[in-house]
Amino acid sequence: MARLATKRSAAARTLYVGITGHRPNRMPQSELPRLKGALVATLAGIQTRHPARACRLLSGLAEGADRLAAFTALGMGWPLDAILAFHRGRFQEDFPDAYSKGEFRALLAAAATVLEPSRRWHVGRDANEGYEAMASAMLERCHILVAIWDGERSQGRGGTVDVIDAARRQGIKVIWLHATKPERPRTMPPGARIGMRRQRAEMRSIAKH
Repeated sequence: MARLATKRSAAARTLYVGITGHRPNRMPQSELPRLKGALVATLAGIQTRHPARACRLLSGLAEGADRLAAFTALGMGWPLDAILAFHRGRFQEDFPDAYSKGEFRALLAAAATVLEPSRRWHVGRDANEGYEAMASAMLERCHILVAIWDGERSQGRGGTVDVIDAARRQGIKVIWLHATKPERPRTMPPGARIGMRRQRAEMRSIAKH
């Protein structure tokens, strides 16, 4: 019983921060310095607001937002917990060049924990199932979600908008960093899924405050 109580106490002292966002094709190279600075400021703000808790980052390690946040968190001394959409052997087939594969392997090596499907889990499955399962596993542990989003629709199931919607339905705080515009971070309130037209109106309302 004492050991169980210790484990529960340790879990209560941990703050899990998830990351979702776009691949490089929707994150302009010119915006990367701004986004890096915004991530540092956002993660530092979370840490400051929760001084009694140990912050950890949950990341899928895909190209783009996932890796940008992972490198930032590691640089700040946060442990990294990787949650992969596919087994690492299958996942790295999606990366276009040796540099990207090297980034992925370096982050895997730096991760404190790695959660991944079995080697052949993907066989016979639509790729979107992997991203949906990864997002679901991340949100089960996540207390705060950071989203690097351009404000537009997702291009497939399990995309950024779907993850944001799921987090909001579950009452998870979402901090939105705009992927393409130099706007200050915004906190998105919990709520049910909404259409894109209403969502844009809501975001304009948030921006005024």
